[in-house]
Amino acid sequence: MQPISILIASADDSQRDFITQQLDADGFTVYEADSASSAVAKLATQAIDVLLLGDLAKPADSPALLREIRAGQHTRVHPGQPTITLGASDDLTTLRAYETGSDHHLPTDSAYVILRAVLASVVRRTLHDVTSRHLHIGELHIDTGACSVEVAGTPVRTSRIEFDLLAKLASDPTKVFTKNELKRAIGRDSSYSDRTVDSHVCRLRTRLANTNGGAWLPSTWGRGYSLLRAEERS
Repeated sequence: MQPISILIASADDSQRDFITQQLDADGFTVYEADSASSAVAKLATQAIDVLLLGDLAKPADSPALLREIRAGQHTRVHPGQPTITLGASDDLTTLRAYETGSDHHLPTDSAYVILRAVLASVVRRTLHDVTSRHLHIGELHIDTGACSVEVAGTPVRTSRIEFDLLAKLASDPTKVFTKNELKRAIGRDSSYSDRTVDSHVCRLRTRLANTNGGAWLPSTWGRGYSLLRAEERS
């Protein structure tokens, strides 16, 4: 299992720095954000397992961000993103945090050992999602929750159709998927043709190759496409 990745979103520099140092020392992969927009950018481009959401610049920013995530308003951020909120300890703030969609609310002054215990609990409850949403094939990493793609740590921008095709091919990297199977994977529109599949696979192959990621998406004449040739699987 890959190291658990944490995004700390807080406008409080000292709080963010302290938690980052402690988690980093304990082997977590840690990212930081100091605003709602930077948090969304990180969630959309990195494989974030747990969001630690503290107070942002304005009191309404944090609950507004979590409501937007839960409502699916950020298309590249999974609505079920595991989230621990950090804030005031009074009853009303705690109630509002849970109503907004927090998986667990912690007072800002909670000891680090308590934060670690809560993190372990949240990860345990979402263990299936944490382990199944990330696909690793060689240097290729696909986060099906965040709809993000990286090759050797370099982000690869994809369209919705390209991402759906890649996720399907990555589900069984050496299987040759027929064009009909790939059309069903991109779904939503029964008018997709073989030429549509060919065009999107070609663009996706170019995007992956531009990261110096080697050769991907070989075609098998008369059958279809695979992510890798059988002898290349690692």
